[in-house]
Amino acid sequence: MSDIRCPYCEELQDIDHDGSYGYEENQIHQQQCIECDKYFVYTTSIHFYYDVEKADCLNGGEHKYRKTRQYVEPYDHLNRLVCEDCGNEKSLVKE
Repeated sequence: MSDIRCPYCEELQDIDHDGSYGYEENQIHQQQCIECDKYFVYTTSIHFYYDVEKADCLNGGEHKYRKTRQYVEPYDHLNRLVCEDCGNEKSLVKE
């Protein structure tokens, strides 16, 4: 999946972010087309998207704990439980 099209030849391009170049907003960045070799400029806009879900355990309900992916028997000191709703973690071993 390409990021943009060259404004000169319409060839699909990937924005080159080597060395974290081109991520700064409100700045003009330059890039050379891989097809026609002409330079063009672009600006960057970053958009945030949020997914929301209920977390009943934060509102008086019970946590829905499950073993973490790091679960390794018999190393009980590494084993943790994590709540599927809120991310709260606790030790699997009673201390």
